[in-house]
Amino acid sequence: MYKVNADISSETEEIGRTSIFPASWLENESVWLHMEYKLMLEILRSGLHDEFYENFKKVLVPFLEPEKYGRSILENSSFIVSSAHEDKSLHGQGFVARLSGSTAEFLHIWLIMNVGEKAFGLDSNGDLTLTFKPVLKGWLFTKIAKKISYFDGSQLMDVSLPKNTYSFNFLGSVLVVYHNPKRVDTFGKNAAKINEIHLEYADKKDSVIIKAASIGMPYAKDIRDKKVKRIEVFFSS
Repeated sequence: MYKVNADISSETEEIGRTSIFPASWLENESVWLHMEYKLMLEILRSGLHDEFYENFKKVLVPFLEPEKYGRSILENSSFIVSSAHEDKSLHGQGFVARLSGSTAEFLHIWLIMNVGEKAFGLDSNGDLTLTFKPVLKGWLFTKIAKKISYFDGSQLMDVSLPKNTYSFNFLGSVLVVYHNPKRVDTFGKNAAKINEIHLEYADKKDSVIIKAASIGMPYAKDIRDKKVKRIEVFFSS
């Protein structure tokens, strides 16, 4: 993981309050999650996707060992004690529950991973469009069929999804399911490409089938207005 600063033991107190903390405590040589997630976000936004995933499992809290972290891996901390601390029993332990900065950065990361930097846009005629450009590694897609629960805007819904899929909740209530038969990365030189999109409306029996990678009017507006309850996106490689 990444520390917030290097060793400052030889520095004077003129550098500020960081110098008053022991090594690896609070703002001195600890893994400061807000700043670490900021780094991860900017690596992703800069298009360094391979570098982003090289760090992915090493720095994100959900991949930590719960016993070492000392709390639920579904909960962020203000800081994590690094190996710079003199007490080895504290290395990797998270302190001070925090749901602000690091969570905001993670949600931004989550958004870019799932839909891209800018999902909604305008075409040459000024009409609304929706284009999914996910940045997902192939291993993030399921190997087996799974049952999941998602919030449809009013209640939790249970659905079954086939293998080789990745799903997320878009705009707070629209279930998006990516189908990637060969579980290929959705970025890079040999990225999987979107070739078909199916839209399921809450008040219509038949799905709308779009044989393109981008969704235009009137469907883009229907999705934004949450008239569509589910979007099935099919990739080929």
